[in-house]
Amino acid sequence: MFFIKAYPIFAREGFAMFLQTEWDPGAQKYGVLQALVGTMLTSVVAIALAMPMAIGVAVTINEVLPSRLRTIFGSLVDLTATMPTVLFGLWGFYVLGPFLQNAVNTLAGGAVMTSPSTLFTASVLLAIMVTPYAAAVIREGYALVPKAVEEAIYGVGATRLEAVLLKLRYVISYVLGGFFLALGRAMGETVAVAMVVGGNYAHLTTNLFQSGITISSLIALQFGNARFYTYAEPALFAAALLLAIFGIAINTAAIYLIQKWQP
Repeated sequence: MFFIKAYPIFAREGFAMFLQTEWDPGAQKYGVLQALVGTMLTSVVAIALAMPMAIGVAVTINEVLPSRLRTIFGSLVDLTATMPTVLFGLWGFYVLGPFLQNAVNTLAGGAVMTSPSTLFTASVLLAIMVTPYAAAVIREGYALVPKAVEEAIYGVGATRLEAVLLKLRYVISYVLGGFFLALGRAMGETVAVAMVVGGNYAHLTTNLFQSGITISSLIALQFGNARFYTYAEPALFAAALLLAIFGIAINTAAIYLIQKWQP
């Protein structure tokens, strides 16, 4: 379906639209390279921030907290994952964005981040949003480490930190599962990102501290007006097709790696 809907723009421009860097329906320009780069940047930064937090949450719940508190904190983490994304978007727009702008500019000693709505804001917000998903998967695997394995680890004189690292290695398939789940969630998030990313269609940027755009937010912000332009809607379906291809590729890699690293 996506390809059929996108065919008019492919017939007009071919796949060159994926290499063009300007979105201007009034001028019949439908480049999505800036959205593709924005998607990659925000996803990579979000995962780099989210995975350490997810592992930390999983280990804290399973190793540090007393048993009577594990269920409570585990439920709170899971509850965070069920919150409507628009709430994250509102919080990101009014609280997180201004805070990050002030913090970055203070640390840099100048106006490095001139707006609260940037790729960096979107990345940090995504990291916060996807952490509960990855943490839930890792926590489930961590809790399934056999008692015999745990006793053997401590039996050879491992420290608490060494034991945690060995357990994580034992459940590496769950860690990978959490990673790919978080990555797919980060690449596809729409509403919250659209509210904080800045909506910069004008030019390509790789500066995280500038306003940008992602594929999903491009579709969300432009689809309402697309019907007024001949090729705008096909171009958005082409962008959606590209995002779907990335999703299939990520899921395929996830299945392969998780099966390969099964203990």
